Amino acid sequence: MTEVLQLETRQRIFGVVRKNPGFSAREVQRQLGLGWGETAYHLDRMAEAGVLRRERAPNRDFYFASEVTWDDRRYLVFLRGEATRSILLALIENPGLSPADLAEKLGIARSTVYFHLTRLVRGGLLEGRLDNATRRYRVAQPEQAIRLLRTYRENFGEEIVSRFAEIFGAIFPEAE
Repeated sequence: MTEVLQLETRQRIFGVVRKNPGFSAREVQRQLGLGWGETAYHLDRMAEAGVLRRERAPNRDFYFASEVTWDDRRYLVFLRGEATRSILLALIENPGLSPADLAEKLGIARSTVYFHLTRLVRGGLLEGRLDNATRRYRVAQPEQAIRLLRTYRENFGEEIVSRFAEIFGAIFPEAE
């Protein structure tokens, strides 16, 4: 075990982050019932030592065990958000949906759908194509998304994610 993980608090933090890749510092703090300063301090030391990876985002940082690959971290950051997760699930199930289709299917405002689609395309998770003046989207690597949903489904806390992962696991067993 790395020297930085000799402290019991850091072992607990590491365990939570490993089980819940992409947790924010606030989520780690709440899960363990630690103080904010204590949580931030230990996460910083563990990131500096290379035991954890920190992915910075505009509103928060996401933490991962160092063995989680860049591609997986990229997907997991987006899968943490309910709206982006819903969009990804809908597009895995029905590739080629338009923003209007997604808004109707998910019961989300079109402006919200456009916002998240833009982020997902910029993040490299979605591909868009023009079809008769309508932009349609698909997940760039659906097998990877399915594998991550299956692996970490209990961390997303939604029955629909679990059912989806089970259904697609039967269809795409290689995605395990």
